[in-house]
Amino acid sequence: MTSTPERQSKLGVALWEADRHAAALSDALTEWDAATIDSLAQLEQDRLLLRLADQLLFRFTKLQDALGERLLPATLQTLAEPFEDWPMRDRLNRLEKLGFLNVDDWLRWRDLRNRLAHEYPDQVELRFATLKASVAAAHELIAAYCLWRQRLAPH
Repeated sequence: MTSTPERQSKLGVALWEADRHAAALSDALTEWDAATIDSLAQLEQDRLLLRLADQLLFRFTKLQDALGERLLPATLQTLAEPFEDWPMRDRLNRLEKLGFLNVDDWLRWRDLRNRLAHEYPDQVELRFATLKASVAAAHELIAAYCLWRQRLAPH
């Protein structure tokens, strides 16, 4: 399969963006994992921890956006897949079949992202559980991106 400069450019830009968000997310996860955070109240009382949580959640969201909006179509284009008219679920299914991602994981990460968008001030336990689930998912997302990137290397 030959790659045109346009395909390389779209893929290169998508990888550049994903790499930036993945690196920042990895740094935030390293700091988070080194901290001991037992409650949302503890987190909200410490401005540095709160900023760290914000960075982590922001980059978790941005990496998902970069993968879904740019890397996903650039990957399919690089593989010469006729994806333009496919709905997102079909694109995800095709990439799963090709070994680039797990659709169930992807949908779970998107669900977490959607839950992060809705704050429930009176449900502290739910908010903290969603935050902790997002941290675990961020680790998974980084690992999935690394595998995706490795699979792209021959192309």
